[in-house]
Amino acid sequence: MSDPAPLYVVGCAAENIQQDGTCLVPVWMPYHQPILPPLSLADGTLVAFTIVSMWAIGLKARLVFRAARIGVY
Repeated sequence: MSDPAPLYVVGCAAENIQQDGTCLVPVWMPYHQPILPPLSLADGTLVAFTIVSMWAIGLKARLVFRAARIGVY
């Protein structure tokens, strides 16, 4: 897999900005691209289901540990 072509944005240091808002010395800075590709609907649904499932398991474990601590079990 080849690396994507880098993107650059123009930036300006605060000391190089004139009174009218223009930049005396523009600088090209690399713009970071996301590493992961966009998810399809099926992949996004799977990720969302996994997150909700882990939350539910954690909630259940918290309730069980709380019940064990107060002596219900």
